[in-house]
Amino acid sequence: MQAPTPAMQFDGARFREVLGSYPTGVAIVTCTDDHGTPAGMVIGTFTSVSLDPPLIGFLPMKTSRTFARMRGSPTFCVNILAADQQAVCQHFASPAEDKFSALAWHPSPAGNPVLDGVVAWIDCDYTSVNEVGDHYIVLGGVLGMQLERDTAPLLFFQRGYGRFSPGPLVAAAERGTIEAVQLAEIGRDQMQAVAAELNAECSLIAAVGGDVVYVAVENQSPHWRLRSRLGFRVPCAPPLGPLFVGHPGAPDDAEWLERLGRADQETQDSARAQLERVRSRGWSIALQGQDDDENLEEMVALYSNPHRTPGQERRLLAAAKARAGLHEPAELQDDATYDVRHLSVPVRDAARQVVLVLRLSALPPAASLGQIRQWLARLQLAADSVARAIAARRPN
Repeated sequence: MQAPTPAMQFDGARFREVLGSYPTGVAIVTCTDDHGTPAGMVIGTFTSVSLDPPLIGFLPMKTSRTFARMRGSPTFCVNILAADQQAVCQHFASPAEDKFSALAWHPSPAGNPVLDGVVAWIDCDYTSVNEVGDHYIVLGGVLGMQLERDTAPLLFFQRGYGRFSPGPLVAAAERGTIEAVQLAEIGRDQMQAVAAELNAECSLIAAVGGDVVYVAVENQSPHWRLRSRLGFRVPCAPPLGPLFVGHPGAPDDAEWLERLGRADQETQDSARAQLERVRSRGWSIALQGQDDDENLEEMVALYSNPHRTPGQERRLLAAAKARAGLHEPAELQDDATYDVRHLSVPVRDAARQVVLVLRLSALPPAASLGQIRQWLARLQLAADSVARAIAARRPN
């Protein structure tokens, strides 16, 4: 069989169409030219090449006048654009002569422009520049680098710009969330009554697409004026979401434990024991850690963003694992007091599936075991009422 030749099978339009089905990141390479003037060009070919020694690469066109001008500088800087910087990219792709006058930037340690708001920048010198076809292959030796923003990068895909959205299929997750919100409306009166009676925050949460989502929230606490958690979500992974494990929208036991990642046997055994305690008790408790409210809430808010990054997800999971000892304590003593982060009880349907969880938060500190039992009893009464209301409205 005769091997096809490049000239036989390919035309430019078809080549761009097929290769456009693969998303690429978008960066702007900058420098200060030999006249001391900033210069920059958009590239969609930036890549990591080597760890030892640290090398990166990109492929400018041989006809690029900007790149010809940039060769007069001994160094350059790769600016990785953020998802909200499409306008910056289009500005650099325009024929404007002075592309830096309308933009905020500051010099890197090597003196190259770093654009404000980028995800990261990488200073390099020229290791090699080789001609390949109608492009150059530029290899840069890394001189320095810095992460600037914890956000998603700008992507180019099928001739359009976009951003990375991790996690389960977005459409399916949105449908599941809408269904959970509709279900929570049935229990809203009970939730509000508990919040008002106990001067606390009461929430209804649901399992959607492997996450635990706040679908209704009422805060009547005079002491804890937290930001609204409505719409906030956390991963259903140890030690989070044990009441949902094995029920619709949540992972089963093995999947839940697998979300620990590379955990030692002791950590796995501890998570398994916590899950069994929750099932034996029929309720869940988490205690308050020292000085972790602001950081933890910020991580939850970032995770709840539909455009969260994988790094943000990993940090929240790591924070949850670090606080695992505050969840589902094995024993609660009659003569001790506790700062309770939240108490939770399940709301079950006629098939005994957990469809919602009723959660109490923003509680007074230093609660006795007797006080905790009273809170749990009131929560359970409300959860039973919500379950009956759901059964009465749902068809058999």
